Amino acid sequence: MRFKLLCLILVCFFVRSPALLSAGGVSAAQLVKDYRDGLVFVEGKTGQGSGFIVDYKGQKYLFTNAHVMAGVRGPQFKLLDRSPVRVGAAVAAVAHDIVALGVLEGGTAIPCVESLDKEVSIGDPVVVLGNAEGAGVVNLLEGVVVGVGPNLVEVDAPFVPGNSGSPIIHLRSGKVIGIATYMTIRRSGDRTERVRRFGYRLDSVQQWQPVDWNRFYAEADAMEKIEKTTAEFGMLLEDFNKNGKPTRTYSSPAIRNAVDAFASTIRAASGKSDAEQGVDRLLSSLRSASGRDVREAKVSVGYDFFRRQLENELRDREEITKIFDQAIKRQKR
Repeated sequence: MRFKLLCLILVCFFVRSPALLSAGGVSAAQLVKDYRDGLVFVEGKTGQGSGFIVDYKGQKYLFTNAHVMAGVRGPQFKLLDRSPVRVGAAVAAVAHDIVALGVLEGGTAIPCVESLDKEVSIGDPVVVLGNAEGAGVVNLLEGVVVGVGPNLVEVDAPFVPGNSGSPIIHLRSGKVIGIATYMTIRRSGDRTERVRRFGYRLDSVQQWQPVDWNRFYAEADAMEKIEKTTAEFGMLLEDFNKNGKPTRTYSSPAIRNAVDAFASTIRAASGKSDAEQGVDRLLSSLRSASGRDVREAKVSVGYDFFRRQLENELRDREEITKIFDQAIKRQKR
């Protein structure tokens, strides 16, 4: 009986301690010591994030997320001891949320897996060395590989959005397999949440785009405006649903101009007919504006990362346009 109990304790211990499964007895904590000069804080005027220095196909690069670079202006790159990392030209990965910058000086490269499909299996222990919420403190987040896709690896290491740009390290090999990028949350009817966490694979990048930072940040600004406008269209539809008319102040010109014109019409209306015409014009104007900025951006946006964001926004705007179409039909009855 005591032997069975001892076996059960040992099984539970090893299942819950993935760091002890790494090759050569190297623990996740040891990896932090070994790779501390490869972990990078990305800091700028408008935000913070994480990155890491990696030996990628024999060259020394600083990897981080494209969305991290889009949100950090005037970035500086520093190691844990606050010493600077000097970087050179940058490239953005096609079909991945990754930017790689050539390292000219500073830091030590972490080895990178050459083929995730050959070297990594479902259930293998991993660790994410994360900069929690941009606080400048490295957290050791352990978990296992739970899924592998063509460009993504899914892990259950509990990283959060502030850990974006952190390395996902395969414990058995001690190599980077991916870059912590995003999480999804699905809520069910009983209020339970299912959280999934994904990183982009480093070994699956097939094409890179040279980065011109002026253009990159211009496209980032354009996407930020588009996303903000999409969010305001959502608030506007809430207004219509609850109050039958706009009741808030909107910053997006596409919405604000239509709402201001509607308000002027209502103030000047002399009867029900004028008010109804004002509603007709408002709906038509909003319907016309609901996809205009996205369609215009498709002509000028060149970086694949922003083009993929744009496709997501376009799908949302198409749904919004359909709602306005339905409202216009009801109004004409």
